[in-house]
Amino acid sequence: MRTYTPSRRTSLARAQGFSIIELMVGLVIGLLTLLAIYQLFAVSEGRRRTVAAVSQAQSAGALALFAIEREIRSAGLGFASLDTTFLGCKVKATNTARSPAEFEFPFQPVEIKDGKEIWVLTGSSSNMFVGARFTGSQSGEFKMEKSNAGFQAGDLMVGTKDAITTDCLMMEVTKGVGDVVTLPSGLTEIYPNVQHTATSYTNFYTGVATTASHNGSNNNMLDGGLTSLGEGWIYSLGPKPMLSVWKLKDNRLLRYNALEDTEAAAVPVAQDVLQMVAEYGYDLDSSGKIDQSNEWTATTPTQPNLGRLIAVRIAVLVRTSQYEKDEVTTENPRWANGSKEFDVSAVDSDWKHYRFRVYETVIPLRNTIWGQIP
Repeated sequence: MRTYTPSRRTSLARAQGFSIIELMVGLVIGLLTLLAIYQLFAVSEGRRRTVAAVSQAQSAGALALFAIEREIRSAGLGFASLDTTFLGCKVKATNTARSPAEFEFPFQPVEIKDGKEIWVLTGSSSNMFVGARFTGSQSGEFKMEKSNAGFQAGDLMVGTKDAITTDCLMMEVTKGVGDVVTLPSGLTEIYPNVQHTATSYTNFYTGVATTASHNGSNNNMLDGGLTSLGEGWIYSLGPKPMLSVWKLKDNRLLRYNALEDTEAAAVPVAQDVLQMVAEYGYDLDSSGKIDQSNEWTATTPTQPNLGRLIAVRIAVLVRTSQYEKDEVTTENPRWANGSKEFDVSAVDSDWKHYRFRVYETVIPLRNTIWGQIP
C-alpha cells in the first residue's frame, strides 16, 4: 500500500480544479463585467447617434437656408425698375419643351404661397438691365423709342402694355441688337427694333440656328389696335432666367425651375426639413426700413404695398432623425426672434422625442431696393 505524505495530498487537491462555487462566483463576476461594458457601450452609442443626428440636421438646415437665400438675393434681376403699376401682373408664358407648354405666374421678384412655398424670379443677364420703352407693337415686332440695346437674339423678355395693367407677356427675342436687315435697295443696316416671332433664328449666345420655343398663342397680346399703337415696356431676363420654386414634401426641401419644368421634375436639396415658413417685409410707413410688426405678412400685399416690398423673412425647421427614449423637447420651436412658433404637434405626435433646430434669416431684395432709387 502507498502512503501519502502531507505534501503529496496538497498537490493532488490542487490537481482536482475549481469547485462549483468558485465557478459560479467567477461566472457572476464575468456577467456583471459584461453588463457594465454593454451599458457603457449603449450610452456611448446613443450619444454618438444623437451627436451625428444633430450634426446632420445642422448641415441640412444650413444648406437649405443658404440655397434659398442665394437665389432670393438675386430676385428681380432684369426688371428692378418695373413700374409698380405692373408689379404682380399675370405673365402669359410659353415653353414648347415643357408640359403644359402654356402657363402663368405673377411678375414680381418673390411670391410666397400659403406662407410655405416660395417662388423666386430672377434674370440671367450679366448686365444690370432696367428695361426699355417701345412706342409701337405689331406682328411680333417692337418699335423702340430709343434703341434695342440689351436685347440679344436668344434672350427671354417680359413686356407690359400701357393699356393693360393686369396681364403681361413673356417672349423670346429672335432679332435684336447686333442683327442686320436688308433694305429694298439691297443695302444693309443695323436692326433698330426687337423681334419676337415664332421662327428660326441664330442664337447670339450659341451661334446655332434655333427655333423659338417661347413665342406661343399669346405672342401678339401687346400689339396695337385702332386707338393705340401699343406702347409699353420690355425687360430683358437674359438667356436663362429662373423661376425657382421651393417647397416641402415628405420632409424634404424640393426645388425646380417652373419656366422649364413642373413639380414632377423637382429635385431634393435637403433632408429632414420638417417645416418652412416665409413672410414678406414691406415698408408700410415709408421709413426706409421694416420697424413694425404689421410690416411682416405671409399674405401677398396688394397695391400699393406690393411696390413697397423690400425684404423676405424665412425660417426653416429641421428635425433630427434620432428618436430619443426620453422627452427632449418640451415646447414648440420658435422663430421670428421668438415671437412666433412652429406647430410641430400637428405634424408629429411623438415630436417631444426629437431634437429640433431653427434656421432663420431676413433677406433684403437688393435689386428691388436699387430699382426704386431715382
